[in-house]
Amino acid sequence: MPSSPRYVSLARLVVSAVARGLDFSEESIDDLKVVVSEMCTNAIIHCEPRREDQRIQLICRPRPGALTVEVKDSGQGFDPSCVGTFEDGLAAGKGFGIPLIRSLVDEFELETDEGKGTVVRITKYDRGTHLPA
Repeated sequence: MPSSPRYVSLARLVVSAVARGLDFSEESIDDLKVVVSEMCTNAIIHCEPRREDQRIQLICRPRPGALTVEVKDSGQGFDPSCVGTFEDGLAAGKGFGIPLIRSLVDEFELETDEGKGTVVRITKYDRGTHLPA
């Protein structure tokens, strides 16, 4: 999708439709909408170079009782050790995105390569579904 804030609502709609198709609870769907907003907003902010034709990828991988969502950008990447916690963000007044995402999902992965972009991958299990061991 285009790397533009106006498309974040479309990403939220797509992911919530996929989750509804999996019979996720409304609470889980609400969590996913917040998470996807954060993931896409971070990708849009960090996409480089800032061009009109810049794109980010939103990938949904549904399976019974679980949804994996991946957002890829082609930005400059960053040092993942700089990602803090809510407490760190409170002290600095910023940096709530990734800690918020982690708090709302069951699995979180971050791959970043300086100069080649970032991939954020999350998996959310519906709370009405038995979680894998």
